[in-house]
Amino acid sequence: MSKLNRSVWADVILDNIAYNVRQFREYIGPNCELMAVVKANGYGHGALETAYTMIANGTNWLAVALPEEAVRLRRGGITAPILVLGAVGGDELDVCVAYDLVVTVFEPHIARLLSKAAVKQQKQAKVHIKVDTGMGRLGLLPKDFGNLVELVNELPGLEIQGVFTHFAQADQEDLVYTRWQWERFLAVRDDLSRRGITIPYVHAANTAATMFFPESHLDLVRVGLGIYGMYPDKRRPLHLKPALTLKTKVAFVKRVPAGSAVSYDSTYVTQKETSLAVLPIGYADGLSRGLSNKGHVLIKGTPCPIVGKVTMDHTLIDIGDLPAKIGDEVTLLGTDGKHTIHAHDWADLLRTINYEITCMLSSRIERVYR
Repeated sequence: MSKLNRSVWADVILDNIAYNVRQFREYIGPNCELMAVVKANGYGHGALETAYTMIANGTNWLAVALPEEAVRLRRGGITAPILVLGAVGGDELDVCVAYDLVVTVFEPHIARLLSKAAVKQQKQAKVHIKVDTGMGRLGLLPKDFGNLVELVNELPGLEIQGVFTHFAQADQEDLVYTRWQWERFLAVRDDLSRRGITIPYVHAANTAATMFFPESHLDLVRVGLGIYGMYPDKRRPLHLKPALTLKTKVAFVKRVPAGSAVSYDSTYVTQKETSLAVLPIGYADGLSRGLSNKGHVLIKGTPCPIVGKVTMDHTLIDIGDLPAKIGDEVTLLGTDGKHTIHAHDWADLLRTINYEITCMLSSRIERVYR
């Protein structure tokens, strides 16, 4: 759908992304490289559209979860190194080699298949090997890690470019568990050194660790959330600017008497005569049904509550006596006047995280880049 004929859109402010990249670039210093995570369509902001801005302002690397995400970037003209963070299946390895993608490896079978794919294409495939220091997800346990690295070193067509881990609790103020993971990771690095193995890139820090655990910066940091102007928790060691605002326009306004039931299941009933505004956005767009009778939007700089159940395509707002009319702009995420609604405000209401808020904005919402 186009903003020309559907009044729901997200403004993505590229200048804010550029600003955030520069903030992190200055924070980590000249001896550490910056990897921008653009998986999940750039956390809902648009991967390709934002990647050029990131690279132009100091990002050295990009990271995605899936090979197909990286292929879209390559086809869009991105030549920067791209690390595929997620598990790669055997049938995806030829594509990874062909598009010069850096593959995450954490078990021998895929390593051997990747070696065959690289030899077949007469290329050298770069890999980063992942160790599980306490996340419990992808990665080999430390006791088996050194043997895998030695195996990969012996396979033709492969070059070990990096080793890394992922922190599970770096966004928490209590860093006891993070420090435990950190010590395990340093032990792995020391073991590789004793084996005479040199790795160009050793990395561990996500956005939270980059901000709150600077000793973990090492050779590069992997920053996703922060580049889009969002924070892992309520601490603010860096000044960041949110890159996305979500807007719509009033589709209909009507005056209703006291006692009027609103939306499915009549979960909201007006207590007095009031005006209701209908917004042409619903849970199919990513405005969660969990926001029913919770939160608010901004109309003419005035907070107005969401009332009744959010439906697939429409949401109702109680605007009281506000003189709103069809076509008036409505801010769902962003600033209007003296008020601002952040992604973390929705996240608090939904008992989730701000990552999920922007990721769940659907393709029905056009992204407008400014």
